[in-house]
Amino acid sequence: MRNIVLLTALLMMAVVLSLYDAGSGWCEDNASDAQLQNSDCVKCHPEIVHQNQQAGGKHKTEVGCLDCHEGGHPPKVPGEKIIPKCSKCHEGEEHFQLEGCLRCHQNPHTPLNIVFSGDNNMPACATCHPEQVDEIKSNPSAHAEVDCTFCHTKHGYIPSCLKCHEPHREGQQFKDCVSCHQVHQPLNVTYGDNVPNKDCGACHGDLEQELESGHTKHAKLKCVFCHKNKHGVRPACQDCHGVPHPPKMMKRFKKCVDCHVDPHNLVK
Repeated sequence: MRNIVLLTALLMMAVVLSLYDAGSGWCEDNASDAQLQNSDCVKCHPEIVHQNQQAGGKHKTEVGCLDCHEGGHPPKVPGEKIIPKCSKCHEGEEHFQLEGCLRCHQNPHTPLNIVFSGDNNMPACATCHPEQVDEIKSNPSAHAEVDCTFCHTKHGYIPSCLKCHEPHREGQQFKDCVSCHQVHQPLNVTYGDNVPNKDCGACHGDLEQELESGHTKHAKLKCVFCHKNKHGVRPACQDCHGVPHPPKMMKRFKKCVDCHVDPHNLVK
């Protein structure tokens, strides 16, 4: 009786093992035919999908996981073996020819989160912002001596001039700075007709004081009334006053400043 029970148990075990082997073979055969979908990736990589939704750019809207990671993630294959080069898709533009994509675009799943590194980023910036780089190179100033990332610490970030520069007057704002100074050529100063004298006086304080203390009609004018549109313009007195004195006097004193020594204080 004991032998019969033992024999029956062995037969049942053999049947179970044969079914398991057959089932395993079926799974393996069909697994090779199965096609991964993007929806399968999220099962193991939910954090990457979340990152992509936040700042994926075109990686979010125009491509799926398997467009880059062809064939999915084969078992026992290191991750770096299935990570394609950026140049596989990004080509044809000067910016895409730069080396070291991951230096700024550190996470391919969030390509819009750009992190600057190093202190020589201007060549890379120039591939997308050539006009600004040309401006700063063509107009020597202290701004031309620093890297783009000195001011633009984050991609798209535009700092206030007052972050580094002292204001010309109390209450001055960033919009006041750029009304005269172009940020990439700050010494090319241009302006309209509504600049307060105190803005000019920040650099030309002695002349501002002379103008205010003169008590003549000039003292009631703004600096930009005479020094129009561009910094450094010195108008001729005749532009406003014509020929105010008789010919004999003009012949004797050919220059207005022979008598009116300082245009900012005519009675000095």
